[in-house]
Amino acid sequence: MLEEACRTRDRIVELDAAVKAEGLMIPSPQGSRVHPGVGEARQQRLTLARLLATLGIPPLEDDNLPAARKVRGVYGMR
Repeated sequence: MLEEACRTRDRIVELDAAVKAEGLMIPSPQGSRVHPGVGEARQQRLTLARLLATLGIPPLEDDNLPAARKVRGVYGMR
């Protein structure tokens, strides 16, 4: 599970880099829309927060990720 958390964090970094390089908005036939990497990065951040909470690892102070203590449901820390 720790390896999956590391892979998820790497995926977030890659998605953030793609959005930074390509821009927040991208053209589409219907007009400009938000880069799909934005939504995917948000989902990956939630996944990482759940993994960290399950492992009992507190988030880094300088990391821009949701705090594990904010996760509710079956993934919340006890």
